[in-house]
Amino acid sequence: MAKPLAPDGTKNLAGSRIRALRKARGLSQEELMRDLQLRGFDSERGVIKRMENGTRFVCDTELKIIAEYFGVSYDFLIEGEEEK
Repeated sequence: MAKPLAPDGTKNLAGSRIRALRKARGLSQEELMRDLQLRGFDSERGVIKRMENGTRFVCDTELKIIAEYFGVSYDFLIEGEEEK
């Protein structure tokens, strides 16, 4: 069964916003991964890069951890805007 892609052909909607949030905090991909692992994000090396460039799907539990870490909503990660 084929998995749906984002309108731009990537495997997730949140990658570009994750990248922007990470850069705004001055974090490297490795630093972000370390911080997320401390919050329960179980992953391998290079996962942040693949999420950011859209070559990896992002599951709901991962989005929850990322949203809490950055203090943003799911809506922001998915749609690019905060809830009203």
